[in-house]
Amino acid sequence: MEFKFIYPRWGSADIPWPEFLQKVKEHGYDGVEIDLPLGNQKKDILSILKDYELNFVGQHWETKEVNFEKHKEQYKGHLYNLAEANPLLINSHTGMDFFSFGQNAELIEMAMKIEEEMGVTITHETHRSRFSFAAHVCHAFLKEYPKLKLTSDFSHWCCVAETLLENQSDAVNLAIERSYHIHARVGSAQSPQVIDPRSDTYALELKHFMNWWKQMLLDAQAHGREYITITPEYGPEPYALLHPNTKSLLADQWEVNQFIKGEIMKAWT
Repeated sequence: MEFKFIYPRWGSADIPWPEFLQKVKEHGYDGVEIDLPLGNQKKDILSILKDYELNFVGQHWETKEVNFEKHKEQYKGHLYNLAEANPLLINSHTGMDFFSFGQNAELIEMAMKIEEEMGVTITHETHRSRFSFAAHVCHAFLKEYPKLKLTSDFSHWCCVAETLLENQSDAVNLAIERSYHIHARVGSAQSPQVIDPRSDTYALELKHFMNWWKQMLLDAQAHGREYITITPEYGPEPYALLHPNTKSLLADQWEVNQFIKGEIMKAWT
């Protein structure tokens, strides 16, 4: 099974595309994770990705409309916009935590229809504020929809539950089985991102997350998948913290993401 490491545009949007893509390619990434604008700029982004021979994971996060009917139409538009560009897959922030089960289910079913129609895999990120904001809530959707695929980022679930999910093994194990894309960021019981996973202070959290990621890789291999995509996703400010006096970052996003990428490869080999 092939690993396709993907680098997030999140945190690097101020870097010109050619410089960003060159750096990503030189460090062995297969592509980038990006949203795509609805206007003409989309063609320019896709063209430069082709120039650098890089793939991309399409990311949808934009739809946050409170009115459900408007939300549904906006969501559909963004999914089609990404699917038309033929990404490796679409990682979707789907629904809202305050929508009813039925409303979020409508959005999931819509995504499944678009997935089938367009022939592009759509995964749903385990993310705060979305239908999948907590392990026990997402578990109910996974049981209802056997074909529901996840982008797994358990850092959000740890933060919501204020645990490392030791008491939610059924939900965690089912989510691992449905993980088609991995957002590799180390969280804790009190935050969606530890200050620096290279520090011994967070050895316990790193061990937990490494174990989850390896289980996801083993499960994907056991199911005969050709590849799995992995985005090391240590984030920028405000996920990354600043020193209260100097205002300097307490850890560098790029360096931490290279560390996470390396740790995953070491664990696999």
